[in-house]
Amino acid sequence: MSTETIVTLAISFLATLGLGSILGIFLQRRFEQQKQTSEHDIKIFKQSNELLSEQKLALIASFHLLKDHSIADDDFYLLTKWCIFFSEIGNQYLDKNTARQNQKLLNDLDQLTDFIASNFFSIKGQNPSNKSRYLKPDWNPERANDPSPEKTIKYNEYAKELKNMTEKVLRQYSYYRFAIKQNLKI
Repeated sequence: MSTETIVTLAISFLATLGLGSILGIFLQRRFEQQKQTSEHDIKIFKQSNELLSEQKLALIASFHLLKDHSIADDDFYLLTKWCIFFSEIGNQYLDKNTARQNQKLLNDLDQLTDFIASNFFSIKGQNPSNKSRYLKPDWNPERANDPSPEKTIKYNEYAKELKNMTEKVLRQYSYYRFAIKQNLKI
């Protein structure tokens, strides 16, 4: 017997017993709660997407972090602002699956922003209008004045770690965005 048949029989049985109105009230209440959850979560997503859209994250990651191991101060601020937004209780998703995917993304993004905060610096003698930071510029053979081979090796290790963290954030963002699409239909 299919699930649909069982549900139909159960509703018919309850209606026969006079419990149909109770079931109707229960189902109506459940529907209303789901509607409120969806409305809340859609509002949260739209606000967070205004702070950091998928396209902006991809640009920061692909063009800056992965390509030349840099980040503009404003872009770093966007990443941290997005994390801070979700640290507020009122800005957390109610849907459990969406909340779980969001928390995984926040964890990965927190690791990445901590790494950037600890390992990105301005270049000595950098133009003051250049508001970018670079991965260990004194160790980068393209930016430093003849770094030692040991520093170059360490730089490459840090660059690999940056690549892994950035790709992990991008991958988790796609899982998060899929959960949004699946649960909120946006």
